[in-house]
Amino acid sequence: MITLSVVIICICLSEMVRASTSTPPRAPGWGQLAYKPPAPGTYELPVIKLATDGEVLTSDSSPSNLFDLMSGKIVFLSFIFTRCTDENGCPLANAVLYKVQARLNQNPDLANKVSLLTVSFDPEYDTPEILSAMKNFYSEESASWQFLTTRNLDALQPILNGYGQYPVRVDQHNAHNEGVVEYIHLLRVYLIDLQKQIRNIYSVSFLHPDILMNDLETLLMESRTNQ
Repeated sequence: MITLSVVIICICLSEMVRASTSTPPRAPGWGQLAYKPPAPGTYELPVIKLATDGEVLTSDSSPSNLFDLMSGKIVFLSFIFTRCTDENGCPLANAVLYKVQARLNQNPDLANKVSLLTVSFDPEYDTPEILSAMKNFYSEESASWQFLTTRNLDALQPILNGYGQYPVRVDQHNAHNEGVVEYIHLLRVYLIDLQKQIRNIYSVSFLHPDILMNDLETLLMESRTNQ
């Protein structure tokens, strides 16, 4: 049975996509880059630090670990909360990864080498049921995109600490005096290699599918060279 919360999140997601096509883009990830990024393999991506493991729940409520979901794949890891209303925040991360997924689906051999992982930092609201609606809305079967949450905030905090994510919860009320939760946070998406090392961290200014795809191909060329 579809619950009211799932219906609400689907409506919100539809409005998110509609808004992205009806309002002028602000961040580069919404439109064309103003410059041509360096070609894959013409530059290096130094190791920033090791990625962090942690206990998570998948959108079908199965317990797992981040490292298990990363195993054998190059990973784009993002952190969001589904109630985010900032066009250049979580909706941007989802939109860019959706475009990356579409490009991966055009090349199944490439898609098999990549995982997209999106972790919520609002486990109280973003239950597996809510994230299942997100997965159904955004993810296509031919690409690997997992939407993840945690059992509680205690399980989430070590993951946030490891990736330098420090969202600040703000409880407020809307015009109808209904409780509204917002998280003030810096948008970050992480590129993680086959050795579970962070190789790039994308902010709003550099979160663009052209850049992400070139970095992905650069890591794949590097891994072939090192074999």
